[in-house]
Amino acid sequence: MRLLPSLRGRKRYLAFRMLLGDANAVTPVKNSPSRASTAKPLMPRPADGDIDASCKGALSRRDLNFELDRSSQSLLGDAGSSECDIRVLSFDGAEGIVSCVHKEATRTRAVLATIYEIRNRRASIRVIGVSGTVKGAKRFFSDKR
Repeated sequence: MRLLPSLRGRKRYLAFRMLLGDANAVTPVKNSPSRASTAKPLMPRPADGDIDASCKGALSRRDLNFELDRSSQSLLGDAGSSECDIRVLSFDGAEGIVSCVHKEATRTRAVLATIYEIRNRRASIRVIGVSGTVKGAKRFFSDKR
């Protein structure tokens, strides 16, 4: 049985683009402790053996999901992370759509902004638009904004 629309939770869909650096480009800044050495990982990293050899250079949806979980845990904690209900709907290696609870769109945007490294590659995520429907979020990719 389906939920009635009045009982279903409202969502926001964030369309984003990812800018990636070179592999192994993450280096600590001189005269300051590196972020990686001071921060303790909240979850173990996925094993490289689970990834096909054909896509070792590309980032997968699983890699993005892992970093989203990790940064939301460190920024918002357990309760805040579950309130946001962040989910990756689509990701092709450079662009994607993330869904969240409609009241937590700004916190989800902050979580995306705190991601600075994925699989030892510099990464910067830029939100290009927020929409109330998936169709509206997909339009941000076709528009030249």
